[in-house]
Amino acid sequence: MKTLKTFAGVVSTIASVAAVTTGAAVVNAPIASAAPGELITAEVPTVGQLDDQVAFLIELPGSDAAKADHMEGGMGAVVVARTLYNLGWYRAPLGSNEITGPETHNGDVHTAWLRSKSVGKPDLVAEVTWKRIGGVWKLSNNSVCTGVQAVGLATGCNF
Repeated sequence: MKTLKTFAGVVSTIASVAAVTTGAAVVNAPIASAAPGELITAEVPTVGQLDDQVAFLIELPGSDAAKADHMEGGMGAVVVARTLYNLGWYRAPLGSNEITGPETHNGDVHTAWLRSKSVGKPDLVAEVTWKRIGGVWKLSNNSVCTGVQAVGLATGCNF
């Protein structure tokens, strides 16, 4: 056990020295991801940007107006994001969301896959679509409605 602790201490020291001498952070940060709440305006969105957007909508606090800017349905659709955030099923400590590939891109439409996990519930996996509207990538109404149905929210999809 002492050997393991010594080894762990040496590895930690080497990593710290490497970070200090090179100026590199010892963090695995996604490349080209958006800050939570930042609108995605790139020609083609990255998985990291889309993942951050979903996290902002479902896992993080934010104003309805800010979240509406990320949704095709705007203020009409934000009730879904607010409800999922308030329930807490798909955010820490009970759950999580992850956007993955494969992705497709066709002009102003982009798709990827969402895996949502929650303690005591089966994982939800769905293809999710974003639309580029006014130069900003927004979660599509169709994808929001698919989520409403999958989770069983008592809200309509007339936005």
